[in-house]
Amino acid sequence: MAEVDFHLTRVVSRDVLTDYFQWLRNFFGMRLRGYEDRINNNLSSMLNEMRLRYKVKWYKISINPLTRGSIMITIYGEGTQNE
Repeated sequence: MAEVDFHLTRVVSRDVLTDYFQWLRNFFGMRLRGYEDRINNNLSSMLNEMRLRYKVKWYKISINPLTRGSIMITIYGEGTQNE
């Protein structure tokens, strides 16, 4: 089977409740664990989807801010498609 370039993208948007508690944590100089958890959960889900869909040769992860309170997670790489 031929190798293909692939990319998976997910946009994670704001959550008012999480934002409020993270604002408080940030105010006191604490880690923003709520945001870390949201990113880690979405990233883990995307990596599982990638492994189900492709036999991966290599991949990279890109996390970029879009607007205030939202990010875009992209996983791209090369591999062969699973049957």
